[in-house]
Amino acid sequence: MTETTTQTENPWQEVIRATVAWRNALDENRGDRAELRRCRSPAEVAFVPAFYRLRVRAPENLDPERLAVVAGILSHLDSLLETEKRETIAGYFARPAPGGSGPRISEPRFRRILRVPDDDYAELYPMLARLIRQVDRKIPQSAVPGLIRGVYWWNQKTKRSWAEAYYEHVTRNED
Repeated sequence: MTETTTQTENPWQEVIRATVAWRNALDENRGDRAELRRCRSPAEVAFVPAFYRLRVRAPENLDPERLAVVAGILSHLDSLLETEKRETIAGYFARPAPGGSGPRISEPRFRRILRVPDDDYAELYPMLARLIRQVDRKIPQSAVPGLIRGVYWWNQKTKRSWAEAYYEHVTRNED
């Protein structure tokens, strides 16, 4: 592993570890989770004390607005699914639910989220919260790091990565 790789991976491993630990603590404090779920925007999340517990755990150099979006979205999760296979969030959205034939998230709805402008967290937040509710508030545990990174770094690179994963799985399901 090169020095550059180590420098870029370690901070995100720390962010993900802190964020997942914080999210797991929400399972023990349903009142905090409910308060976060009622928030309609990242600005509202910033007024919830539970968000500041995440800020204390996370590295200091993180953008508070982006971190608020991550906190708010993760609060909508009820449980993390154990899967043998590594899964991306977009790939999970594309897979049919058990007993279903179409993707969990329809293509038009998925395209709508991809049209959210880069760094427009006020628009992204309610759309992602709706998607999480649509998948019954459950995603694979292996998809959580990608969800955290994707939400925090909502830009063209993230959208392209999500589109590739989604359409790759949708196409496989059609065959």
